[in-house]
Amino acid sequence: MHDRLSKLPVAGFTLAIILIVLHLLRPELSPWLEFDRSAIYQGQWWRILSGHFMHTNTWHLVMNIGGLALITLLHGTYYRPLQLWGILLFGNILIGLALLFWSPQISIYVGLSGWLHALLVCGCCIDIQRQWSSGWLILLAVFGKVVWEQWQGASQDVVTLIEAEVATDAHMYGAVIGLLLYATLLFVRRFAQAGEQTATN
Repeated sequence: MHDRLSKLPVAGFTLAIILIVLHLLRPELSPWLEFDRSAIYQGQWWRILSGHFMHTNTWHLVMNIGGLALITLLHGTYYRPLQLWGILLFGNILIGLALLFWSPQISIYVGLSGWLHALLVCGCCIDIQRQWSSGWLILLAVFGKVVWEQWQGASQDVVTLIEAEVATDAHMYGAVIGLLLYATLLFVRRFAQAGEQTATN
């Protein structure tokens, strides 16, 4: 147990390092890795995933790494390292596909904020499963934020800070996909427990 928990900060730290390195190489990599709708339709499907790891500027990167650190402090112990990487890949692919098919107004997208919404919602659901009232409070706050952004748009201060329009649809998709990720984790864990019981019997 202690070994599992000790690896979780390493997983988050590794992801942060990857994001920093990609940001430092942004001028060379962005044209090849950012979510670009027209390029995706021309067959460059990796952009559905890779776009989430690019950022518009340093403030954008700092905000996402800060969000990752906060969520890791709140819910990091809920996941094994491999689970966290699986959630990262699976969640970002789903968000990318949702942006591709359901948000035609978004031509270019970069950033990890959609996935951070998914990870936070998934953790809140586990809080609720453990009967922690804080899970409900944070979950309601997240979905309240998503609804507000869909209605009023993102804060202009954030737009100015990251030097780009905020893809509020990515936040919405991320929050919904967080529920799906939680359901998937629950199913996998119960399936594994059933298998262990069968093997014991």
